[in-house]
Amino acid sequence: MLRAGGMEEFITEEEEPWYDQRDLEQDLHLAAELGKTLLERNKELEDSLQQMYIDNEEQVQEIEYLSKQLELLREMNEQHAKVYEQLDVTARELEITNEKLVLESKASQQKIDRLTGTMDTLHAQVDSLTVRVEELRTLEELRVRREKTERRKTVHSFPCIKELCTAPRYEDGFLLANPGSVDLAEERPADEENERLRGIVSSLRAAMAAERSQREGAERECSAVLQEFERLEQRLLGAEGCQLRVQELEAELQEMQQLRRSRACLMGGMEDGLETLLGNGPETDTPEGGLGPEEGDDSEQGAAGQQVRKSCSDTALNAISARDASGRRQGSYAIHANGVRKRGMSILREVDEQYHALLEKYEGLLGKCRRHEESLCHAGVQTSRPVSRDPSVKDYGAVCAGPSGAGGAAACPPAFRRLPPRKALE
Repeated sequence: MLRAGGMEEFITEEEEPWYDQRDLEQDLHLAAELGKTLLERNKELEDSLQQMYIDNEEQVQEIEYLSKQLELLREMNEQHAKVYEQLDVTARELEITNEKLVLESKASQQKIDRLTGTMDTLHAQVDSLTVRVEELRTLEELRVRREKTERRKTVHSFPCIKELCTAPRYEDGFLLANPGSVDLAEERPADEENERLRGIVSSLRAAMAAERSQREGAERECSAVLQEFERLEQRLLGAEGCQLRVQELEAELQEMQQLRRSRACLMGGMEDGLETLLGNGPETDTPEGGLGPEEGDDSEQGAAGQQVRKSCSDTALNAISARDASGRRQGSYAIHANGVRKRGMSILREVDEQYHALLEKYEGLLGKCRRHEESLCHAGVQTSRPVSRDPSVKDYGAVCAGPSGAGGAAACPPAFRRLPPRKALE
């Protein structure tokens, strides 16, 4: 176009000679400079347009990146909501477990009280058996003294025995008098002497029979008393074993009380940890930056909490550890609470095993006591028959045989019958 314009100007200059050649050249130079300036401006505009295209593409990429970040933040918020729901469920489970543990603690305390009462009854039983042994010993001493006095009375009540002691003949273990030893035998007739001697012999035979029966009764009573002593010695040994068992039960009871106290302390620590977990939880889901080294350590410890991290992906966990410090702290608290609950359950399992072992031992001891009681009752029934004809010996036999013959009250003291049943302990 510039060339066409220049040709027209040349034509007009030829046609119009009044136009100056210098003005024409100057106009041409100006036109060339203007064209050059326009070309440069056009290039600058093209460069600026290219730069605007580039900026537009960068802004589009930035918008896409921000939209992706927004989606990621939404996913993080959803995952945080899921984690909070899981924490709520865990807190409810911990509350239910705490209530169950409180009930179990009360039940164990009641069982401990029952065991304490059983040990008290065993102590009273041992004391009663000891008193019974002392009474039987005193009764045995009284019986020996009574037998000695009865023998002395028997010897003094038959003066003819002294006269027969000098005779050389014996009959049934007793000395019989010689008819020639009587002072009046020479003066009286033979018939009267024979009758007198026959009366003496009959009286001596009756005395011998009475003495023999008394001796047999004393031997039977002595054997019965010896059997009673053996039975009482066995009961004393059983009472000593019961006392040792009571001491062992007291030691085990103290151990169970210590375990119960430790369990109560553990439950108090779990409640404090749960309150801290609920009190320090974040209220908003806004991400925060700038993590410290302590929070990094908490994230390393948080790798052990599998129940909380199973619901979160690796990308979400990395984003939580990079942007959400409060969420990481919350995860560490939840992991700590799970660890405490596992330790508490292991301790409770050990306490339950120890208590079942103690209960089995107690049932074994109760069975032994019942078998011992039955054996003592049978032995008391067999040895409760007085056979002596002497009134004093009969009184003593009634004293010795009365407790066992009257339903086995001494051999089966009420303390055994007052023992708690097995179902009450279970």
